[in-house]
Amino acid sequence: MQPDPFNQAPRTHSFDNNQSRQQQAYEGNYHQPNSYGNNGNNPAQRPRPRPQQQGSVNHYPVSQVENTQSQNEAQSRNHNEDNERDYTMFPVYSKRAALQFKLSETRKSQGRNFSFDTIMIEGANRINPNDPKDKRYNWNDKLSVQVMLTELPIVIAVFLGIAPSCQFMNHGQNKDKGFNFERQNDGLFASVFHKGGSMAVKLDWPTTLNIGHFMLAQYTANFEGLGSDVILRNINRMCQDMNNCNSFPMKKNTRQ
Repeated sequence: MQPDPFNQAPRTHSFDNNQSRQQQAYEGNYHQPNSYGNNGNNPAQRPRPRPQQQGSVNHYPVSQVENTQSQNEAQSRNHNEDNERDYTMFPVYSKRAALQFKLSETRKSQGRNFSFDTIMIEGANRINPNDPKDKRYNWNDKLSVQVMLTELPIVIAVFLGIAPSCQFMNHGQNKDKGFNFERQNDGLFASVFHKGGSMAVKLDWPTTLNIGHFMLAQYTANFEGLGSDVILRNINRMCQDMNNCNSFPMKKNTRQ
């Protein structure tokens, strides 16, 4: 008899993103770029940059002759902010495609003035996969799939070794997009797909663990007062219950 693949909940130290956010806001350091509290490497605790509205460039009181220089400096600052925003993601590259795991928020429902923190998965094909010197990927034609809040704990379970695989479909306006993850002997297979094709990469185990923690930090931010240890224990129990009633969304070619 094979051991239960869902009985593998990892033991970790607890963290509470919301408590850290409240403490930073109280101390007046929440909007300072270098003030992330004691856990500065947690991307979910960082002040999340918001895209500037069109035409909202800051100008300093300078003479008309210096306006051009001031605009260039403002554009440079905006460019640096864009680069900082890029650090709140995990990119993974393969010979033919690349995936990015990015911080995201769900849309605000009608009549509800709130959203949830989740993850966006973006995929792009390599422009010249047969040219080893050409490292470019076609991000202008990327495929974006947002992980729903109900899907995120299951995805976390796969990345952290609680569950072997998962697959979700029917995303997007046309219900023709989806993603799947599968733990294999040499790493985690990750893929996003749509009606026209798919983008897939292979993650080594350290990268898989890092992205799992990245997702767990984002998911924990939704639940004030709950630490990561409680959430992991609840995720493990949920996976066991779903497996017992044969409702766990495993990748289809791995379901027995």
